[in-house]
Amino acid sequence: MDVKQQSKSAQIPAQAGVGLLHKAFEILDLFQVDHTDWSQSEIIEKTGVSRSTVSRLVRYLVETGYLAEVPKTGRYSLGMAAINLGQRAEAAFDLKSFCQPALEELAKLTDETIILTAFDRFAQSAVCIDQVEGTRGGLRVFEKVGASFPLHAGAAPRVLLAALPAHEQDIYLADKLTAFTPHTFICPEKIREDFARIERDGYCSSVEETYLGAAGMAACFTGPDNYPVGSIAIAFPLHNMDDVKKNNIGLEIAKIADGLSKKLKARRD
Repeated sequence: MDVKQQSKSAQIPAQAGVGLLHKAFEILDLFQVDHTDWSQSEIIEKTGVSRSTVSRLVRYLVETGYLAEVPKTGRYSLGMAAINLGQRAEAAFDLKSFCQPALEELAKLTDETIILTAFDRFAQSAVCIDQVEGTRGGLRVFEKVGASFPLHAGAAPRVLLAALPAHEQDIYLADKLTAFTPHTFICPEKIREDFARIERDGYCSSVEETYLGAAGMAACFTGPDNYPVGSIAIAFPLHNMDDVKKNNIGLEIAKIADGLSKKLKARRD
């Protein structure tokens, strides 16, 4: 805990003791896979804890990162500190290693670049965490590991947006969306139309949305709570689009992503 956090911690007196600690954990325990966000009034009703205590504890948990306020809703979800705690508890689970066989499987089907992204829920972005560079001669497309894009821009991010609950999609699409090229989808109606195509086909396609001359296809994989975890994608020069389509790579990506989702669910079971 850093100095800044220590000063905030002082807002809850140490003498409050175990009783106050119990109330804090009682609040945190409300956040389950089937109920991921709560308002303060709902917390008060569910726990029976006084309004002033709930307000104080929620403020403290937000300041220390264990809760995060969902923008424009007055509701709260688990924050990065809680997620990091869970990640440490599941230290044996490495998303990059977990997905490596899937990347290799897809790489055998095409000589284009394969990209693995992770969904950063609180930054509302897709982060490239691994890739297998294409072996095709001539022009190739690749992404920098660690690069991130907002959820509307390109196949790998938008397939994650399509997998979010409807109310979270609405919140995201209510903001002004950034265009990276003249082809970036920034119209909410057009993006929603693409959601329907993604649901029908099982994968998302994009053309020159983040880089001119580049195209991509991606499918999302989800965790035990059916919430998006990441996406697996191929990126390629636009002039190779016909070859990629001819080989039904989009359907293969969807099948491989579905396999990852099933494996993640099996881990929880």
